[in-house]
Amino acid sequence: MKAAAELDVDTGQRIRWRVEPPVVLRRTGQAQVHLVQAAGGPLGGDELALHLRLAPGTELTVATAAASVVQPGRPGTGPARWSVTAELGEGARLRWWPEPTVVCDRAELHASLRLRLAEGAAALVREEVQLGRHGQRGGRYRGELAADYAGAPLVRHTTVLDGADPALTGPAGTADQRLLATVLGAGAQPVPPLDEPVGEIVGLRWARHELAGPGWLLVALAEERAGLSSLVNTAGRVCHQNETSPELAGHTRTMC
Repeated sequence: MKAAAELDVDTGQRIRWRVEPPVVLRRTGQAQVHLVQAAGGPLGGDELALHLRLAPGTELTVATAAASVVQPGRPGTGPARWSVTAELGEGARLRWWPEPTVVCDRAELHASLRLRLAEGAAALVREEVQLGRHGQRGGRYRGELAADYAGAPLVRHTTVLDGADPALTGPAGTADQRLLATVLGAGAQPVPPLDEPVGEIVGLRWARHELAGPGWLLVALAEERAGLSSLVNTAGRVCHQNETSPELAGHTRTMC
């Protein structure tokens, strides 16, 4: 399946979009939309895309109602692909805050998130990946995060996970921890109030990096969701874990 959607926030904070199922958007606040999965998946072979444009001085929060579950497609269909691009005008604010992406056994997802921020714009971006459902080792995930600020490169970050690869899950990789989170604060975003920029406790490791331009990048590995959620929500300042619009009640699948 191939589908693409576009969303524009124009002057006056008017939100307009064009969608193609299964990429479905619902407005759930003055400056907030939810991505709703209109079909199961994504499945192997799916190619899905979303393009966001924020006019100068506008703001937008993009959230989801539940986790996205990536499942294998028919043999030979290849990986599922999910591409998001966002263009922010001067002074615009974007909060990209979806629920986790679960990559099932034998599934593969290639995800990319590309941001272009004008001078004075800011974005807070969360990406969480879980390898496998309960009792699974998980499939393969490749995630690319790229951001430019005022026309200059700000960050280029690539994550590769594979629950069936002993090298990637070994001591030099994830050390059998199945949950990974990446949080990017691009532009004028507050630095997370962590006790230490690098730390490790039982079942949780993290490192926060200062970028050469305005911003920071937090990467964390965990065994359990609770510890990871606490860290990520500290970085994001606002806890979204259980916030779901009444309009979305009953939906069990959303896009990542």
